[in-house]
Amino acid sequence: MKTLIPNVLTDEMVETLISSRRNDNIKNQWDLFPFSEIVSAVQTYAPVKAGGQSYWRVERKSEGHKWHYDGCTLDLEDNHMAWCKYSAVGLLSDPSSFQGGEFLYADGESDMETPKSHRDELYKSLLVYSSGADNEPLLHSANPHRGGDRWMLLMFFEGE
Repeated sequence: MKTLIPNVLTDEMVETLISSRRNDNIKNQWDLFPFSEIVSAVQTYAPVKAGGQSYWRVERKSEGHKWHYDGCTLDLEDNHMAWCKYSAVGLLSDPSSFQGGEFLYADGESDMETPKSHRDELYKSLLVYSSGADNEPLLHSANPHRGGDRWMLLMFFEGE
């Protein structure tokens, strides 16, 4: 499962999320603005639970991420996030403010040579996707970026 929810984040939400980055202790606090609206949008497409082990974070990582699944290993075995059944990612930074940083995804390891990508369309939007070994997880990575800040909202959900 992979669904793009366009334009779900407002300017006010983006500002709040970027400023929350300074306090990693709040990543399990789903009752803070703007999460009720964000979680409701995600729940339209996936049976997720905000609470329990589910968490969110705002990330600025210039080196990108290697190919992975969120809720299992590349061999579809349990990892430290085996509880994670769905994930969501959104771009908080204007894509004209940096170069690179594409979110890449593949339909399997054989598709890693010619992955599909999202970049500009993730701005103020959410890509919701399956993450667990038992629900056809999305294999994904992120290219490094340069020339500015690339703030991302990452959310990892237990299933209902």
